[in-house]
Amino acid sequence: MSIEYGTKDGAVLWIRNPFTGNVTYFNNIHRKPHAYRHLTNPQESAPTAPPPPSTYDVRADMQRVQDACVFCPGNEAMTMEEVMRVAYGDMHPGVAPPDGSQAEDWAMRVVRNIVPRIPEACTGGRNESYVIIEDARHFLPGAADLTDLMWSGALSAVQYYHVLRTTADVVRHAMDNPAVKSVLIRKHQGRESGASQPHIHIQAIGADRIFPDVEQEMAVTARHPEVWQESVDLMRCFGFHLHESDGIVSHWSPFGKFGRHFELISLDDQQPLHDIPDHRLRLFAQHLHRLLRALHTAPHDLELHHGHGIPLHVHVNGRRYVYANFAGTLNAPADLATNYMPPTRHAMHEMTW
Repeated sequence: MSIEYGTKDGAVLWIRNPFTGNVTYFNNIHRKPHAYRHLTNPQESAPTAPPPPSTYDVRADMQRVQDACVFCPGNEAMTMEEVMRVAYGDMHPGVAPPDGSQAEDWAMRVVRNIVPRIPEACTGGRNESYVIIEDARHFLPGAADLTDLMWSGALSAVQYYHVLRTTADVVRHAMDNPAVKSVLIRKHQGRESGASQPHIHIQAIGADRIFPDVEQEMAVTARHPEVWQESVDLMRCFGFHLHESDGIVSHWSPFGKFGRHFELISLDDQQPLHDIPDHRLRLFAQHLHRLLRALHTAPHDLELHHGHGIPLHVHVNGRRYVYANFAGTLNAPADLATNYMPPTRHAMHEMTW
């Protein structure tokens, strides 16, 4: 198949999503005046928060937050039953855990979701929705404020591989239930993305059928197996390409549900997540970790799609930027492919592609 698109004078005007039929138009939507930004006198400097009182004890406040967090060590009884855990020593043999005793018992933990995303009646009477707590730490090392939260890209590359390795084990665990036909991996980072808990975590959701978006990808791929390579080539042609090695490609894509949409595609790995060879999963984790570090603490949604016949791939939808969606189209600004992510004080180091 040929992906439909329009250009003028060498610039892309629109691209049709080969999986959904939706169209992304390219324009300068960021040039629109937004009155919400000018509710105060633009000549006045933005008001600054008053300094905290000298008696304020940030460490005590952080401890209060951790004591109330259901995903923090010491609060295991607040969650549903534990399914599996990974100790820090399992990931880093012979290395002391960070922050002393905070991570001594476990570094990652898997529990059932308190609210099944798929009704138990659909999955053989079992709750097949899981929460993978990516790290025992609630705050970044050296945090000086309640907003200095741990984020996925701040994990070590080794630990992030174990996040995906554990996620694959959870998929295998869920698929042992004959009523489960597919497992979707999703993540929200930041309140703007809809995350209900600030402590970093991933959800794995088992269902009695293939999830519609994945089913659509499978159907189109079966009819047009060249569609993934064609998409990669087109993104490279238009300058949306970010990085490629090991048969794994990352690029900005017009095929997402929000304006800032990135894809990471492993073209050669076309099997369920738990069947991906370990060395390939490790490479995929390295590439995804690199993308998450570049995104820094920006709010985003992540969905990992996998299954027989489609490449293992991740959709990452950024929530920071303006977008407009109407009548089945996505109206995107012309600079969407810009791969610069503004640095923040939370960043562990600067990323370049």
